[in-house]
Amino acid sequence: MLAAMDLSAHLIGIGRQSLELAAIAVWFFLLAFVVKRDRALSDARAAAGQIRINLVLTAVDMALVAPLVALIITAAVGQMQRLGLTAPSGPLWRALGPIGTGGVVSVLADFAGYWRHRLQHTALLWPAHAVHHSDTHLTWFSLGRMHPIDRLGTMLDVLVLAALGCPVWAITTAVLARSYYGYLVHADLPWTFGRLALVFNPPAAHRWHHARDIEGSGVNFATLFSVFDRAFGTWRLPGPCDAPLGVAEDMGRGALGQYLHPLRTWAAAIAAQSRSRSQATNGASAGGIG
Repeated sequence: MLAAMDLSAHLIGIGRQSLELAAIAVWFFLLAFVVKRDRALSDARAAAGQIRINLVLTAVDMALVAPLVALIITAAVGQMQRLGLTAPSGPLWRALGPIGTGGVVSVLADFAGYWRHRLQHTALLWPAHAVHHSDTHLTWFSLGRMHPIDRLGTMLDVLVLAALGCPVWAITTAVLARSYYGYLVHADLPWTFGRLALVFNPPAAHRWHHARDIEGSGVNFATLFSVFDRAFGTWRLPGPCDAPLGVAEDMGRGALGQYLHPLRTWAAAIAAQSRSRSQATNGASAGGIG
């Protein structure tokens, strides 16, 4: 009975998320017409193949990956609290009040996300993160293009906030704010925000992050605030981005190729290291015999 109730709640949750995505899709479709006018339909047709891949990866994420990540986070935070690994910061949040707490936690969340995102661009984790970057026609829907392994990495943001003793409601608010704003910065919009870009990350900046010529390293890692990229030397916004997008790697065919890409890459790297060690061992043995 309990399992049936859990399944029913899960299906209702998926239905709500689907309706939310449909509403977001309508909003950005109308926005595209306002901003791009005659180009809106041709750009949508050009992005159709990538959108189909995004649809599969987003559906799998909603149905399987996101609930698993939520369960792991809940268990991990509970264990941290039992072991006393969370900071006793209740007086601070009470002093700041709800608005101040929400603002501070949102800044902390984006700071944690900035460094986690930079970690995803290291050589070890890049093969999984490359799935997100492989979209050659970046749209708001590209936010959902995420490999399950890459998705697991986003747990670090929440765990850092929990370790700092941030209230659960404020963490949830910050996660939602970064998620909704993530749709905006991934949208196919040429906006640079003018002077607002001194604080907030505009869509044009994140498009430079997805430019093909900087894959594996990149710039503009933050989601909400540009101040972190400016402070740590990773800011780039010469204007609207018209550079080719995507990655140089062969990602395979369709959604399945996206899922298998990091596994193939890591397996090849492990095999190459094994061959190198074997050759080194054989060379040392031959040298010893000689």
